[in-house]
Amino acid sequence: MIGRLANRGKMAMLSLLVGACAAWGQNTKSAATVNGENIPMAEIDAVLAMRNPDLFPVPKAQQRQMRHDVLDALINERLLAQFLAKQGPKVDTAEVDKQMLVLADVQKAAGKTIDDYCRETRQTKEQVRLSMQNLLQYSAYAKQQASDAELKKYFQENIEFFQKVTVRVSHIVIRIPENAPVAEKQAARTKLNDLKQQIVAGKVTFADAARDHSQCPSAPKGGDIGFITRKWMVDDAVARTAFGMKKDAISEIVTSEFGFHLLQVTDRTPAKPIEFVAAIEDVRDCFIEEMRQKLLNDLRAKAKIDIHID
Repeated sequence: MIGRLANRGKMAMLSLLVGACAAWGQNTKSAATVNGENIPMAEIDAVLAMRNPDLFPVPKAQQRQMRHDVLDALINERLLAQFLAKQGPKVDTAEVDKQMLVLADVQKAAGKTIDDYCRETRQTKEQVRLSMQNLLQYSAYAKQQASDAELKKYFQENIEFFQKVTVRVSHIVIRIPENAPVAEKQAARTKLNDLKQQIVAGKVTFADAARDHSQCPSAPKGGDIGFITRKWMVDDAVARTAFGMKKDAISEIVTSEFGFHLLQVTDRTPAKPIEFVAAIEDVRDCFIEEMRQKLLNDLRAKAKIDIHID
């Protein structure tokens, strides 16, 4: 499981290869600007065009969500590229040439050429090189940050994740947007506090309270969301709280991007001891992915991003 989750770090870096795909597109309408840099709709169109064709018509609401998901990835790509252009390590042209030859060999093995790849991804060769350069630059930057000392520290701080400890969690959720009025948030907190008092007093079980009040698809199952790992599976605030709880205890109110939660841990699996050396690849992948997420959060907080599509 750790290997599968850690691969998110490798896959996430592929957003750097989504890059400027607009050269062959016709839609010059601006989808967004990131610190003054334009993202044309043609880039979104190009990425969506690489998807497998749908067997049935896609509802408009789903099409809209897909466009925004792609745009979000493109915004991340721009932010990382802008950051690396200013603070990233330099990349040797020879290394880019080497990776382009690797790509050519991969295409040749599939009976294709670089030109075929460009047509399929709707990029020019120059854009492919730039995307490759961005990927190499980020890899070099990440390697600089992931020193042995930092990786060992990260391993110890997240030992339960690498030891494959899991906890089974049930929750009661009241969904509240982050920009909701203070009175609405307070009402939700009051409701959850009342429910907690009733559960602790034995007037109602946690499962029944979840069935009746939780605003989550897990409600019919008594709020049970199954076993979770310490990272990647649920909101970090929820995971952090759950892993700090004793079995059957009821948490204080936990705030996440989805709203307010009450948690109950119903089971816990034992740790599977592992040495740092044996876990080094998973540790590095997870460290780099978490670093990327934190960097993007920081860049987004400071950036001027204007979205031009609805």
